[in-house]
Amino acid sequence: MDLNKTSRIVRSLAVVLTGAVAFALVAAPAQAQAVATPPLNVVSSAATELRAAQVPGDYWTAAKMAAAKSADEPNPAALKSASVGTVSAAGTVSAAGTVSTAGTASTAAAPSVAKSVSVNPTAGTTAVPASPATMTAGSLARPYTNLRDRLNGKVFFTDGSKNFVCSGTIVNSLNKEMVDTAGHCVSNGAGRFFTNWIFVPGYSSSATGCTTTAGCFPYGKWSARQLTTTTEWHSFANLKQDLGYAVLNTLGGKHIANLLGGQGSQFNMARQQTWNGFGYPQAAPFSGFDQRLCISGRLADDNPSTRPGPLAVRISCNMTAGSSGGGWLISVSRTGLGFVNSHNSYRYTSGSLANANVMYGPYYGSEALALFNSAQVL
Repeated sequence: MDLNKTSRIVRSLAVVLTGAVAFALVAAPAQAQAVATPPLNVVSSAATELRAAQVPGDYWTAAKMAAAKSADEPNPAALKSASVGTVSAAGTVSAAGTVSTAGTASTAAAPSVAKSVSVNPTAGTTAVPASPATMTAGSLARPYTNLRDRLNGKVFFTDGSKNFVCSGTIVNSLNKEMVDTAGHCVSNGAGRFFTNWIFVPGYSSSATGCTTTAGCFPYGKWSARQLTTTTEWHSFANLKQDLGYAVLNTLGGKHIANLLGGQGSQFNMARQQTWNGFGYPQAAPFSGFDQRLCISGRLADDNPSTRPGPLAVRISCNMTAGSSGGGWLISVSRTGLGFVNSHNSYRYTSGSLANANVMYGPYYGSEALALFNSAQVL
């Protein structure tokens, strides 16, 4: 097995609990309750290890950020043939790259049996210069300083000696320090967390006309103090549980959600939704400098892995690598606040399901809720 190739596949655009999780449910809208101990399906980076590996103020210069690459898009057909981690029988791929045992799309929604849980958004204390324009699919207007757009941002991280990008969304939580992103934006899916991890809300670039550092990074560069994902992603590259949260350090003594605000989160909701998917796609035909939006209802469900977890969701979206981890929002208000209910995760780039105009995201069920609960008390 070519481990380097495997690493490239799972590190890209780009989780079923194995133990019982106890949490309290109250009438919606409700605040998700913290769990006393992490469930077995949750794994976090060692805080001391992550701190030792990064010096974000020195490492991430504007030039390095502009040069960071988007990795290959996660392709379930390729993952099934790669024997990632300890899994060797997650499906097979023919010589032509078509999926033979999993990865089939279904129009039948798997019912949610768990009670829905909502975590309310928060507006933050930073003044809002303008109300966001009506949401229209495509490129969003600069500057990304209204309440909706400033909560989306670009993720930068290092894997080995190379720098990569993803996307993410600030979410409200007990610790006021969380960014929702994809599991493959925090871990390589083979047991290794990334380093030099930062989040830049409202990211822009000198290539788009901003003339100062403050203009390119209007709300600063926020480093992660811990990264967390599901064991199913971290050890087995299971795309059905491609879930991740970064827990950030304070900046200037401020918590990011207190300062800028944070979107809400919803779990175990109906599968039939209209999502507003955000991200910074970087692979062609995009540049990675523009915040973009896709608006779509659910097209179908998808089973990208024989590993456990709820079926993923397919929507209409042409974003490419670099947009991974960008939040899918539902119930967005006129202020721009709503609820993250999935995120950009993967696309099929080979086989019968290959389609440049669709995107897949994980269903936010009990697995995502357990991960959220674990991360918000770190």
